[in-house]
Amino acid sequence: MQGVKIEFVNKYTTLIKVAEKGLDNFPDELSEFMVNEFELQAVVFFKVNNDNSLTVLGKSASAKKNYLKGAIFSCSSCKLLSNDTYSTFNSDPECEILISDFIIYEACNLVRITDSDRIFIKYARKTPFLRTDIDSFKIVSDLLSGLFKSWVAARGGELSHTAKSTAEIVNVISSELMNPANTILGNASLLYQSNLTSSQLEFVRTIKNNAQHLLFILSDLTDIAKIDSGLTKENKTTIKISNFLDEIKKIYDKTEFDITYETDKNIPSEVSVDQQKLKYIFDTLLACSFKYAPKGNITIKVSSMDNKQLLFRISDNGDGIPNEKRKALFEPLTLISGELIKSKGLEGLNLTLTKKYISLLGGEIKVDSIIGSGTTFTFTINSEYYSEIERQISQLPPPSAKNRVLVIEDDYATSKLLSNYLSRWGYDPTIVNTEEQTFSLIEKEHFLAIIMDIALPNINGLELLKKVHEHKNTKHTPVIVCSVEAEQQKAFMLGAVEYFVKPIKYKFLVEILQSYKLKKDSNILCVDDDLPTLDLLKEAITTVGFNPIIESVSANVMDLIDDKEIDLAIIDLDMPTPNGFELIKLIKSNPKFANLPIVIYTGKENFQEDLKQIDGLFEELLSKRSTNIEDLADVIDKMINRYETPTPIKEVLEKKDVIKILLAEDYKHSQIIVTRLLKKNSFENIVVVENGEEAYEMAKKDTFDLILMDMQMPVMNGFEATEKIRQLGNYNNIPIIALTAFAMKGDREKCLEAGATDYIPKPIDSKEFIEKVKYYTNQNK
Repeated sequence: MQGVKIEFVNKYTTLIKVAEKGLDNFPDELSEFMVNEFELQAVVFFKVNNDNSLTVLGKSASAKKNYLKGAIFSCSSCKLLSNDTYSTFNSDPECEILISDFIIYEACNLVRITDSDRIFIKYARKTPFLRTDIDSFKIVSDLLSGLFKSWVAARGGELSHTAKSTAEIVNVISSELMNPANTILGNASLLYQSNLTSSQLEFVRTIKNNAQHLLFILSDLTDIAKIDSGLTKENKTTIKISNFLDEIKKIYDKTEFDITYETDKNIPSEVSVDQQKLKYIFDTLLACSFKYAPKGNITIKVSSMDNKQLLFRISDNGDGIPNEKRKALFEPLTLISGELIKSKGLEGLNLTLTKKYISLLGGEIKVDSIIGSGTTFTFTINSEYYSEIERQISQLPPPSAKNRVLVIEDDYATSKLLSNYLSRWGYDPTIVNTEEQTFSLIEKEHFLAIIMDIALPNINGLELLKKVHEHKNTKHTPVIVCSVEAEQQKAFMLGAVEYFVKPIKYKFLVEILQSYKLKKDSNILCVDDDLPTLDLLKEAITTVGFNPIIESVSANVMDLIDDKEIDLAIIDLDMPTPNGFELIKLIKSNPKFANLPIVIYTGKENFQEDLKQIDGLFEELLSKRSTNIEDLADVIDKMINRYETPTPIKEVLEKKDVIKILLAEDYKHSQIIVTRLLKKNSFENIVVVENGEEAYEMAKKDTFDLILMDMQMPVMNGFEATEKIRQLGNYNNIPIIALTAFAMKGDREKCLEAGATDYIPKPIDSKEFIEKVKYYTNQNK
């Protein structure tokens, strides 16, 4: 039996169990199941009330936030609610209930559960709902009806909702409060750099510190609410306990504490734990130890309770915690004072969240303390130990580390904010604050990018930047500088690719990382029957950070690449059948690879005459005798960078009967992202302009098949430019897709009112973006 089908059955069986228990989260779990298994974008379940109003029972995480459990909605145009049949399905563009923030297709489904109870379901997906979908959704309706009948029976025979929990409300509200808090912090940081008096500086410093404090509390409050709402899950990874404790120890090497650790011999070298949450627990408990032991020794002991749990003890020889404070230690905001916040990096909810994390990880915590002798924190967590064969498998090299980002930053608040932002957008940040830590990591690990401050204590930041850029492992790694000092010119000369003066513009930072991630995801085909040459090519490709696809038998190549995306091919000429000339022709004859750049890398002699048969089918010719690995890496990097360069404007305008795309975007890295995505998908004729006025003037010169319009640009914004372009006679029906960074509520409607055909938020989802570009360019042929 196929694994995918077994997985579906397992998920459905789990849903049945949740329904039969009558659990409050069943409608939410069912919504997520529908989204994942039926390729939907969002799902919301409603109870139909006697007056045909609709009460929210549950929703998928991707649905709009305002569909809170228990909220009541209505639709004056609904044709289903007056229908008394068992199951009905309809897709009505006039429907007043829209569950997605994006311009996609929505449909309604009405299912009767009992004689008196009906469920109203709203679906959203990327493709239109067709007549053929009705039969499929009738089958789904039977499935849903059975599940809801079990749920209703388990809840005493009533189809009812439980009011949204306090934790869920807190989660939503605290998330919303983080935006204004971030704005206050950013503006205070800007004001701090102004020409202020000493008393004004003190006021601004107070605002900034309190804004940071508020952000930390809101972040922890959100995490606590997610745990209480059941939204936080374990994320286990395989780690070496000794390596984990070494990293913890390194962080505090420069403090006045002597930290030592011991591990039980019975613990295998590798265990499966939630590393991120375990690190948070350690950071918090160590900060608490520092409060009550200003100087001294801290000992960490790790032992095995059984093959399912680890036991940790963190002991100090400090002053001890008074009994009255120890009893309330894990209560919210118990230990916080201004002095503690400034000196120990401990926030009002840290210990509360720590206890909840330990409970989530299946453990418990207790505190033993003797005044004058010290304090011991003892906690347990669930873990999985690996057998010898599993341990050997886990030691195999990881398939990729494309999302790892190294952050060199000494400021605790900045590093925490950076870490939160990067994690939120799917990156894996590693924070260091010394030169020694930096080079220790880059000697043994690869990173997508490096983000660094140059205003570092005890280090010349610009000198560190120079060393990082010259290191063999990071020569091709982009370095982004974020600093309070305006040293852009020096930083760029020393190898930085971007420079932010703090406060950091996170929306731009995410786009920079996305542009380099897209580039590093490039696949390079290497074909050569000489294995040492293939090893050399593989080294050159991985040096630049790309993915090598290696093949020594030319006859296998076409089958190998049939289902792959290839960005560059490097091919030898002197090979058995098919030889290099024949293979290049074969590759280029496939429409999928018609625009694939090819580099010939050969040791063959006297081949100039033969090259005529593949004239125009390759871009570069390199000799094995005269090309070293550095030159080869540079050529590979240059060829991949071609995807970032649009075709010259004059050349595009002169072409006839081709698809032409106009991109209006002022931010360099957004231009790179869009151009790379388009060119990788064979959209070669792209004109790039940097403001709305230039877009309008370019639209007057030629009729483009598609316009991609950033809505926030200088000179003339995208809204105004879209309105003016629509007034041109030949642009009444030309699709215009609006691009908006970190979309806010109402942006979608504003874009449509201005004349946009569709809307894509940034950071751009590559798959969704290309799907829409292909849809609108095909539609316009």
